[in-house]
Amino acid sequence: MVMFVDDRENDLVIHKLIARMGDRSLNKEGHLEVKRLPSADYVIGEWGIEAKEHRLFYHSILGHGRSRTIVAQLHDLQENFENPMLVVYGTKWKPYTKGGPPRGAKLAQEIAKMVAITNKFKRDFHLRFPKIKFMQVSSMDEFVEYMVNMHKQLRIKGVTAQMPEFKKLPRRSPNLDHRIAVLVSLPGITEKMAKEILKKFGSIPKLLRSRTTLKSLMEVEG
Repeated sequence: MVMFVDDRENDLVIHKLIARMGDRSLNKEGHLEVKRLPSADYVIGEWGIEAKEHRLFYHSILGHGRSRTIVAQLHDLQENFENPMLVVYGTKWKPYTKGGPPRGAKLAQEIAKMVAITNKFKRDFHLRFPKIKFMQVSSMDEFVEYMVNMHKQLRIKGVTAQMPEFKKLPRRSPNLDHRIAVLVSLPGITEKMAKEILKKFGSIPKLLRSRTTLKSLMEVEG
């Protein structure tokens, strides 16, 4: 049974997995094959697994430096796999601003913002993606160990390697404002409504302030 890994996945993770499982391209006895995957970072039988390093998890939610947010990736995942899963590994935060790495009070402020946004995403996760299993582990090595063990257990159960017929889902424009991308990821919010919300409140931080009321939100058309 083969574990397929996307060739854009973290090189260090791939090397650690090859060391444990063997590279099938070099040895037919190997259990790891690296290739381009349309959806998921890892495929094991009917399992499709999207993996995110903890410090990059926040940036994937907002779509920083990416053509798509993690929301779009998860929609792909649950449409293409019988058993979809998201795994976040690591514990370190690494804030970065236009002027470089923040320090002092600015560092604490940036970390607090990252924590708030990721925690909100995790709290709402199972309501938005009820089909997808979520797990968080403390380190890359723990993630590698989990993947190796998962492959071993499925192989013992006689699960065979297979690739799904990937569905092509509509994709949002890569130039979409990341603030709008965040808002439209919420159920029932259209791109037009997101633009009107930003027009009224000015920014997402202002929208999230405690004094924002349901009445003020209802003033936005839609």
